[in-house]
Amino acid sequence: MRELTTRPAAPIPAGVWEFAQGYAELRKGDREAAARHRDGAQNLAVSSTEMFRIHPAKKLLGILAAILDGEIARDAGNLSSAVTSFEAAVSIEDSLVWDEPEPLPFAARHWLGAALLEAGRPSDAARVYRADLKRHPHNGWSLVGLRQALVAQGQPAREVSEEFDRSWVRSDVWIQASRF
Repeated sequence: MRELTTRPAAPIPAGVWEFAQGYAELRKGDREAAARHRDGAQNLAVSSTEMFRIHPAKKLLGILAAILDGEIARDAGNLSSAVTSFEAAVSIEDSLVWDEPEPLPFAARHWLGAALLEAGRPSDAARVYRADLKRHPHNGWSLVGLRQALVAQGQPAREVSEEFDRSWVRSDVWIQASRF
């Protein structure tokens, strides 16, 4: 078994490793280490010609690098920069060719919506979550975010709460925000 500290050689696994390591470093409070891993993912996104099924590494790793960049900015208290980075991730994600299963196990809109909520922009967050629910109906992460956005605007959220309860009834994960 390979240790988690061993960076894979191939560009896409290496970029995913950089994202995961950077995210973990950020959660441990080391923004500088997170930034180094973000840079590693960005460099791989720019230089790699590898493909994952029908998806270029440039796009997949670009999404991950932009999400990590946004999380670093958010952690530093720069919500404007975080939103810009998450919007870039969403833009890249939207340019992917539809594929099932999707190449990434999460949507960049989850991070964008959460940052918009944190920035006091609940109507924009609601728009982002609704767009994600069109692509991913009954997605618990987006339903939680949409409910939070509606409540923040003083709008009724009962239908969204009921849909979440129906969609998430068998889950063993308690979702408190749209982003992990």
